[in-house]
Amino acid sequence: MHVFNRIGIFGLIILLNIGILNAGTTGKIVGSIKDKINGEPLIGANIVIENTSLGSATDVDGYFSIFNIPPGLYRMTVYYVGYKTVTIENVRVNVDRTTTQELKMEPAAVEGEAVVVEAERPAIELDKTHSSSVVNAETIELMPVTELDEVLELQGGVVSSGGQLHFRGGRAREVTYIIDGVPVTNSFDQNGGSLVEVDNNMIAELEVISGTFNAEYGSAQSGVVNIVTKKPASKYTGTLEVYAGDWLSSRDDVFLGVTNFDPGANRNLEFSLTGPIISNKLGFLISGRLRQSESLDWFERRYNTIDGWRIAAYQQWAQQQNISTGENTG
Repeated sequence: MHVFNRIGIFGLIILLNIGILNAGTTGKIVGSIKDKINGEPLIGANIVIENTSLGSATDVDGYFSIFNIPPGLYRMTVYYVGYKTVTIENVRVNVDRTTTQELKMEPAAVEGEAVVVEAERPAIELDKTHSSSVVNAETIELMPVTELDEVLELQGGVVSSGGQLHFRGGRAREVTYIIDGVPVTNSFDQNGGSLVEVDNNMIAELEVISGTFNAEYGSAQSGVVNIVTKKPASKYTGTLEVYAGDWLSSRDDVFLGVTNFDPGANRNLEFSLTGPIISNKLGFLISGRLRQSESLDWFERRYNTIDGWRIAAYQQWAQQQNISTGENTG
């Protein structure tokens, strides 16, 4: 009896952990399918998200729901016997958000041509219950940034001070970092931050929450950085980004050696490759980065050879004035 109880408790813990890992990494699509002429709901219409194994069918009221959709842009197609096939382009799915699609299908006595429409973003997002900003992979590619912190600094309510990120005036250690549903916050450092470094080309969607967190983010105090990484693509694709440079100035009296220009002193090489291994079942995603950087502080003159003589003279004077004080003076 005790063995079965332990097995039951262990199984419950596993189920709870699975639920935690799924939280904050996917979104959903809901909506209705109706007849365009009389407005009657269409029962049993098939909704398919192309290039995925996700889909649904309408109920007796014409409504449908598709859950656990990774963030990104999708092409959704609706099939129903006796009606023209409808395809919706660029359906955006965001993390922890609901995308609504209200469709009306035209009857067709014989097989007709497919109807393609463009998905529109609603002016008012009724399912948004917290203050947040969402940045997808397409937007990050257009930004003049190379680091994740630079993307976060551009979001509302986030300020960088002393190399630390502060959300709405809170301390840096009060920010919770989550990658693919797994908390990776550095709880051992007063400066906080993330224990795992993620390159920008690995991010599928970045959500920055700065207020009124949901229950799944109960441990957060100041803000939440929720990162969802990319999944293997259905087609072979790759990226390559290279840049190099150096600091150059005429103020050699302040910055030592800054007049010597080396084009390869600061260099960065990023690459990624993704594609299918078994179609719609197994794929791969490889990402790498080779980086060498020199800060402008490397050149700053902070110590002069005469400083050592000044320190020695001060120590000798302090010892002559008061030996006890001189012993404690460094």
